[in-house]
Amino acid sequence: MEKIKVVIIGMGRMGKTRYDAMKRHGGYDIIGLCDTDPARGIYYKEPFYSDWKLCIDQCHADAVIVCTYNVVIPDIVCYALKKGCAVFSEKPPGRNLADTLKMQKACEGSICKILKFGFNHRYHNSVIEAKALVDSGILGDVVCARGVYGKAGTPAFPSEWRNDRAISGGGIMLDQGIHMLDLMYYFMGKFTDIQSSVNQLVWKDMDTEDSVFSILHTEDGKVASLHSSAIQWRHKFSLDLICSEGFISLNGLLTSTMSYGEERLTYYKKDLECKTGGLGQPIEHTMCFDTDESWDYEMKEFYDAVVRGKPVLQGTIGDAVNLMEMLEGIYHKNSIMQAE
Repeated sequence: MEKIKVVIIGMGRMGKTRYDAMKRHGGYDIIGLCDTDPARGIYYKEPFYSDWKLCIDQCHADAVIVCTYNVVIPDIVCYALKKGCAVFSEKPPGRNLADTLKMQKACEGSICKILKFGFNHRYHNSVIEAKALVDSGILGDVVCARGVYGKAGTPAFPSEWRNDRAISGGGIMLDQGIHMLDLMYYFMGKFTDIQSSVNQLVWKDMDTEDSVFSILHTEDGKVASLHSSAIQWRHKFSLDLICSEGFISLNGLLTSTMSYGEERLTYYKKDLECKTGGLGQPIEHTMCFDTDESWDYEMKEFYDAVVRGKPVLQGTIGDAVNLMEMLEGIYHKNSIMQAE
């Protein structure tokens, strides 16, 4: 197997996740790691740097994996692209649309032109099966959707870096809700008319929101409702796709914390003539999943793009720009409403 020489910038939880996935793949030669905390280097045998520019310059890698704070993502991505490296970056694609457009320009001017963002939820088995169902046409067209993605904070939640707007760019919507927005966009297309309520309902001393409610419309009339929450004290993932001839329900999500419950997909075909059951109770088809290969699928796609010249299919820079345009619509210039 041909090897890609790579460096990883940022060795927190996501850096380690990507490191492990690349090791499992076997096609990656990790030649350098970088983090501002030198203590993280004791767990690895690879050369360890504290300066990301020095890491990229001295390692002469084929590809750079970016797993840093949102604020520095654009600078690292653009620098790596200018050096001719392929780049895989964690989401979100910067703090705002301006950051994303900066990376798009750098990608267009790069020799390599390979840039992929890590939206791993598209690679969960339940989502893969749901997309296959939709694409098959047996349930008709997706006409509307309901999505809830929420988690509890921690005792130190207000002081976490994700809630420092200067570093992160936004709160729970940008951190976690972007995954649900991306899935809705994946199944329904780009939303062009957006209404939203961005709130601080419980965590009132934060710089960012703890809850977002949004109604989104596509140009061709599809409608979605999205709730992104940091006050869902029992972790929850739920996405309903209502189709013209049936219904798909995704509930639960396999994650490292195992706190979102069993990952499963249930679908029904419309049966108004009661051929398969009572009215409103058609035959139920359920699939349950007990493995999460999403990280492996992502690193395989990136490898295939770099080594075999295949296109980046998911998490493209075009996807990133569209998502950040929609997020700016949701945030309404980052306005916050506080509950009394």
